[in-house]
Amino acid sequence: MSFLVILLALIINHYWTRDRDVLNDVWFIRAQRWLDARAPSLPSSVAQSWWLYPLLILALPCLLLALCLLLFDGLVFGLVNMLIHLFVLLALFDRVNINSFAQRYISQWGKGDYEGAFILLREHWHQLSLDNCDDSRCLHEEFCRFLVSSFFERIFAIVFWYLLLGPVGALFYHLCVLYVSRVWRRSGEDDETVLLRLVHLLEWVPARLLALTFSLAGDFVAAFKRLREVVLDMDRSAVSVVYACGIAAIEAGRRILIVKEDGGRLDDEQEKVLIEPQRGDDRLDHMRAEQQALDLLGLLNRSQIIWVSALAILTLVGFGT
Repeated sequence: MSFLVILLALIINHYWTRDRDVLNDVWFIRAQRWLDARAPSLPSSVAQSWWLYPLLILALPCLLLALCLLLFDGLVFGLVNMLIHLFVLLALFDRVNINSFAQRYISQWGKGDYEGAFILLREHWHQLSLDNCDDSRCLHEEFCRFLVSSFFERIFAIVFWYLLLGPVGALFYHLCVLYVSRVWRRSGEDDETVLLRLVHLLEWVPARLLALTFSLAGDFVAAFKRLREVVLDMDRSAVSVVYACGIAAIEAGRRILIVKEDGGRLDDEQEKVLIEPQRGDDRLDHMRAEQQALDLLGLLNRSQIIWVSALAILTLVGFGT
C-alpha cells in the first residue's frame, strides 16, 4: 500500500497547482499558543521542565494519529486507512506547488521585476530578508536554496520517513522541523539544542540519499564528487548538503546559448555561439540565473521519477508489502 499512497500523493501534489490553504501548519501554531497560555497554570516544577513542552507538542499529535489508524484499521477493506495515509502525506507536503511557484517566480525574474520576485519569495519563505538579499544575484541564490530546502524538507524527507515508520513517523519528523523553525522557546536553550540535534540526525541519511539521487538525475561525476566531499561532514546541515550537490549536478560544463541580433531583427542567418558567462556581465548573469533556476527545477522533477521507479522495483521484490 505504501507505494500506491506515495505515487498518488506525488501525482496529486504535482498537478494540484493552486496553493492549498486548507492543508497548512496554522494548527501547529495554534496548538503552541494554546499550550503557552496554559503553561502558567501548571506547577512550577512541571512548567519549568525543558522536556515537557516539546514532548507535548510533538507527541500528542502523533499519538492521536496512531489512535485514528488503530480505530479505522481494516475498515472498508483498508480503504479508510489508505485515505488517512494519503491525507497525511498531502497535509505534510508544502502547501505551495513548487513547479507552479517556480514558474511564477522565473516569469517575474525574466521580466527584470526583481522587487516583485523578492516579494513573491518572501511570502513563502520567512527566512528571507533584505539583509541576505541585497542584490539580484543574492536573490537568485536564495531562490535556489528555497527550492532545494522545500523539496527536501516538505517532500523527500517526508516520503523517506513515511516509508520507514508510516504516517506517524512522517508526522513526527515534520513536527520536529516546525518546532525548530517556528518555536523558539522561552525556557532556555536546552530544548532547542536537543531538538536541533534530533532534526540533524533525522535528516542526515535522507539528505545523503537525495544528494545521490541528484548525481543520478544530473551530472553524475560532478555531483558525486561533491557528495564525497560532504558525505561524512557531521556538522554540515542537510539543506547545505543537498544544495551543494544539486548545484554541482547542473553546473558542470555549462555554456549559455547567445543569439546575436542583426538590427534588432531575427533571421535564419544569425550566428549562434556558446560562451561561458563571466561575472560582472549583467546580461549574462541574468540569463545564467534564469537558466540555472529552470535546470534546478528539472533536476528536482527528474529526481521524483527516480524515486518512483526505485519504489516500484522494491514493491515488485516484496519490500513494504
